Amino acid sequence: MRRSSVNSGLRLTIVAVASIILAAFFHDIVASLLFLNPGGETQFIFLGLFWGGVIGFCGIIVTFVGLLRAPATERSASILKPLVVLAALVILFIYLLFSSLTAPEQLKLSPGETITI
Repeated sequence: MRRSSVNSGLRLTIVAVASIILAAFFHDIVASLLFLNPGGETQFIFLGLFWGGVIGFCGIIVTFVGLLRAPATERSASILKPLVVLAALVILFIYLLFSSLTAPEQLKLSPGETITI
């Protein structure tokens, strides 16, 4: 096992999961920070999910290749910290997913309806 390759693959996977979390759950906050219109927000969601998938796939491949390669005489690289960060991000993603599914739906107005305050 080449720890540096596994470490690099785990970092790529961390970036991918963070990108997917931002695109899926916090797109409205990012869009307001970047002053995006609704079309730009949709494009941000698409690009975040797409590049998150591409980078995640590359991270998994690099990690897998690093696990298969023979160990070399290299300095010691710790893979515990990236594993903990990745596990925390996956737990955050699962929490956000379940909380978004169980949240009560907000009433949307049909065209022509008004709100009485």
